[in-house]
Amino acid sequence: MKDMNKKTIFTFALILMSLAAFATGQDGDVIYIDGTQWTLLGQPISRDTVLQREVRAALPQQHVTLSSNWSGFTAFWSIRQGTLYLDSIQYLRATADKKTCPECIPTETLKRVFKKYFEGNQIVAKWLKGDIRVANGKMLYYEHMGYERNYEEEQIISIDHGKVTGAKAFHNYVVDGFSFDQGHRSLPKQAEALKVRPTQLREMFPLHVERYPELANEKRIVFSIRRAKVDETGHLVDCEVKVLKPNDNPQLAEEMATLMKAYHPWRVSFINGEYRANGIERYTFPYPLE
Repeated sequence: MKDMNKKTIFTFALILMSLAAFATGQDGDVIYIDGTQWTLLGQPISRDTVLQREVRAALPQQHVTLSSNWSGFTAFWSIRQGTLYLDSIQYLRATADKKTCPECIPTETLKRVFKKYFEGNQIVAKWLKGDIRVANGKMLYYEHMGYERNYEEEQIISIDHGKVTGAKAFHNYVVDGFSFDQGHRSLPKQAEALKVRPTQLREMFPLHVERYPELANEKRIVFSIRRAKVDETGHLVDCEVKVLKPNDNPQLAEEMATLMKAYHPWRVSFINGEYRANGIERYTFPYPLE
């Protein structure tokens, strides 16, 4: 029974750690492509749970784990002649004066952990099969969760046991317009300056609240948006609206959806080859009634 309780507690702790990592923006690894430094939005080492566990076990007790880097380390990669190499792994060490300084895991330790993947004096990412996303330039969209952010320049690179089998390059951009994430999911430094005024929503979306007597004593309506799609001209071409508060009301939800589709322009994000309704899709917002 005690062993079972310990196992349950351990499993629960792992779940909490995973949820915490996904709920916090994470720093990316570093990768060099043709001599240019990019941010690798992900951690290829973590795709092999055994490798990830062994790397974390190799970190000294004095290493520092940040909320923006739950793994405790940053890997440095390079692509050379069509092959993905792991060049080094860096961690932060706590100093006596309560500061931190970057240090690298010793080569001897890397040779032990990655012994199956060494070719000569280089580590080839043979365990990796799938896509990696790399980014450069100005950040266009940020969400405080994992690697949910986008940059001006991105590449989706396909890897098959360490070999590059394909790459797609994208130049991303944003066409300015209204979005509900002003002050919520927009870039952190811009958030405070872009908050939506309470009366602004009533001006933009003038609901006929007199049609709904059940709203007489309510101070606000809470709407939820799903399946939002925008086109290149800033029009909302499709969306699904639901009333969360005071209660589900299909007629009221449909009226709001109609008003939203009539409004123009919405912010349009062209990300990795598609138009996205960033700041609109999956958004819940209060509509003040007074």
